[in-house]
Amino acid sequence: MKEDAANTPVYSMGVAERLTGLTARQIRYWEHHGLLVPDRTKGGQRMYSETDILKLKEIKRLMGEGMTLERVKAYYASRDAKRARPVVPDPVLPRMSERITGSSGSLYTGGNRAELERMLGRKTGK
Repeated sequence: MKEDAANTPVYSMGVAERLTGLTARQIRYWEHHGLLVPDRTKGGQRMYSETDILKLKEIKRLMGEGMTLERVKAYYASRDAKRARPVVPDPVLPRMSERITGSSGSLYTGGNRAELERMLGRKTGK
């Protein structure tokens, strides 16, 4: 399977510093607090992907807007939880589609439809 290019670690710490405007100390501090986990070479050198660079820029922006480190961590935890949450099918949708089986394709059937058309000033077909 081909690896996503945005997640391929290609940037060293020095390049990450230049691309983000952050210092190595800031990047390591955020890593220490679990905001990102860069890949490492066999020799232990940190390597950052394009996704990591974008996240660093976003963290920089959020903190520049006044968010605390703890609030940024909570923001990412919430966002990750929403992405991981399974999609639960809405039980109402199948029932709605069952009701739209008439030729009109309307949710308003029988007395409800006649009442709606009366309120709209239309003649009913009945």
